[in-house]
Amino acid sequence: MTTKTEAGVQTAPAPWPTITTAELLAHSGNVRSVEAPADLLADVKANGVQEPLYIVDTHGGVPQIIDGFQRLAAAVDAGLEELPFTPRPVIRIDALTPHPENAREDLDINARFVESFRVEGCRIPVKIQRLEGGVLQVNDGNRRFYGATDAGLTHVPYEWEDDDRDAAGQFLDMITTSEQRKGLTTREMNQAMFSAAEAGAQVGRIAKAAGVRQKDVRTLVKVRNDETLNAAISAASGYTWTFENMAALSEFADNPEALAAITKAATAKGADEAKVQWAIEVERVKRDKAAKAAAHRAELEAAGQKIRDIEELAERATAVSELNGVKAEEHATCKGQVWVFDDRRGDRYEPYCSAPGLYGHIAPESAKSSGTSNAATAAEVEAERAARAAVKAGNIDWDAAEVIRRKWLADLIKSRNLPKASTIALIGHVNEALLSGTWGICDDLNKEPTTEILADFLGLNAQQATDRSAFAQYAAKDPRKAPQLQFAAIAAVREKCANRSAWRTDSQHAPWTRKPTAAWFRVLESLGYPLTLIERSVVDEKPYDRAKEEPHASLLGGGDPDDEQGDEQGDEESEAEPVEGEGEDEQAAHDARPEQADENPEGEAEPDAEQATEEPTVEGPEGTEPEGTESDAEPTADTETA
Repeated sequence: MTTKTEAGVQTAPAPWPTITTAELLAHSGNVRSVEAPADLLADVKANGVQEPLYIVDTHGGVPQIIDGFQRLAAAVDAGLEELPFTPRPVIRIDALTPHPENAREDLDINARFVESFRVEGCRIPVKIQRLEGGVLQVNDGNRRFYGATDAGLTHVPYEWEDDDRDAAGQFLDMITTSEQRKGLTTREMNQAMFSAAEAGAQVGRIAKAAGVRQKDVRTLVKVRNDETLNAAISAASGYTWTFENMAALSEFADNPEALAAITKAATAKGADEAKVQWAIEVERVKRDKAAKAAAHRAELEAAGQKIRDIEELAERATAVSELNGVKAEEHATCKGQVWVFDDRRGDRYEPYCSAPGLYGHIAPESAKSSGTSNAATAAEVEAERAARAAVKAGNIDWDAAEVIRRKWLADLIKSRNLPKASTIALIGHVNEALLSGTWGICDDLNKEPTTEILADFLGLNAQQATDRSAFAQYAAKDPRKAPQLQFAAIAAVREKCANRSAWRTDSQHAPWTRKPTAAWFRVLESLGYPLTLIERSVVDEKPYDRAKEEPHASLLGGGDPDDEQGDEQGDEESEAEPVEGEGEDEQAAHDARPEQADENPEGEAEPDAEQATEEPTVEGPEGTEPEGTESDAEPTADTETA
C-alpha cells in the first residue's frame, strides 16, 4: 500500500478569478436555453456559485463557456453580478479516488511540495478514469492528489484517461510518465528564478515556488544584476554555483583579485563545491588578515609609533622578541623601536629595535637579522623571500583549512540524525580521551580558547558563551545527542591545541604540536572528514606543497543539522554499516603518546600560552629550547586557535 508523509499544512484555497455575468451574457454563444435545477438554484441563492465555470478565450478574445451553463442560468435567476471561473477544466478533489495500487511506495509529501500548491495551485492535470459504479480513479497524479489535499485545495485540473485503457496499461503509464519527467538542474532552476524576477515576480513568490529562502533569491538577483559578479558566474558556466557560493562572490565584489581566484577554482578541471569553497575560504582569510593589519597600523600611527618596511632596516635591526632579556613592554620606550609588518602572520605589525647595540640591547648571535646582508648573494636573498612567502601562504591555507574543519565538526555535532555507527565511533573516541589520559583534557578543557571553540561548536551566541557553567543547560535539550556533545568538548580541546606550528617542517618544526595534531586529524578522517591538502601533509609527515592539486574537502558534517528523519530509519540504515574508523581510536591515541613520552620526559604536554610564560626554558626534542617564537612560528596554542 502506498504511504505518504503528512505535511501538516492546511490553508484556505486561493480565491478563483471572477468574471461579470454581463460580460458572459454579451456573447450569444454563452446563452443557452437551459434551466437550472431547483436544488442548484437554491444553493446558488444561499451560497453563491461555488463551482467555477470553465471558460476559455477564443481567438477574438471572447470568453466562451465550456462547462457551467446551468450555473450561469442559476446566477442570472439569483441576480449575481460576478461568477468564479477557471481557464482550464478542474474537478473537486473529494470526487476522486486515489489509485489503490500506485507504484510509488513513498510519495514524499514534504512541506516544500505542499507549499508549491499553496502558492501556485496544481499546475499539472491529474489523469482520471471512470470505473464501474461511477468511481473516478486517479491513474496518474496520485502525489499531486495528496499534495493538493494537504495544501487545502478544493479542486485540481484533470484530463480523462482513454476509455479502453486496461489495468496493465495504467501501470505501464506509471513507468512511462516517470521516465518522461525530468526536473530542472540547479543551474536551470537559478535561471528560471532570475527570469521570474526580471518578469516582475516578487521575492516571496519566487522563494515559495522554488522552495528556497527569500535570502537566497535576493542573493541570486543581486549577483545576476551586478555586471562584474555576473561575469564571474558566466565565466565558470560549467560549474553549478550554489547560493552560498554566490553570496561569497558578493563579499568580494570590490576585490578583482579575489574574484579572479574564486573564478579560477570554479573554471578548473574537476571543479566542485568543495574546491570552490576552499578558494573562498582562502580569500576570506586574506581579507580578514588585511583588515586586522590595517586596523593595527592605524592604532600604531595614532599612538605616534614609527612604521618601517623590512627592506628599510639595517642589517643589525632585530625583532624585539629575539633580544636577550628584553620584553616587549620594556622595549616600548626605546628610541630605536620601529614597527614592521609581520608578513608571516599577515595580520599585525611586530616591534623591532633598529640598532640593538646602540641602545644597549644584546641580540643573540644566532638571531636572524631582518635586513639583507651586503655579503648575501642575489640567490640567497631570493631564497629568503621565497621562504617567507611560503610561510605566509601556508599560514593562510592552515587558517582556511581550520574554518572548513570546524564547520564540518559543527555540522557533525549539531546533526539531528547521526547514523548509529557514527554515534558508536564518537563514544569510542570520547572514552579513549577520558580514560587513557592521552589527550591533555584535564589541562586544556577549561581554558578560555577552548571555551570559545566549544561555544561555536554548540551554536551559542556571544552572550551565552560568557558563562561556561551554563553550557550544559543549552546542551541538555536533547539527551539523545549526549555522545555528540561529549565529543564536542574533546574536539574543542584538540582544536585549541592544533595551532599553526603543526604544519611547519622548516627550522620552526614543532613535533610536540605536529604529532598530536596528526593523531587528531586521523580521528576526524576515521569519522568521514576529508582532509585538506595541508592537513594531509601533517598526517603523512611530509612538507606542505600548496602547488599540488587543491584539496577536495566536504563542508558537510556527519549529518544535516536540519534533518528531521526519524530515529528508527537511521537505526535500520546503520545496522548493516561497519563502524567507521573501527580501531582508529587506539591508533590515534597511540600516536598521541610519543610526544609525551619522548618530547617531554616529565609526561606532560608541551607548554601552551600559560606554560610558555611560566617555564620559558622547557626543552624540546633535541634538548634545546623549542623554536616557534614570536618572530617565526606562532607562539602558543592559546593565541592561535582562539
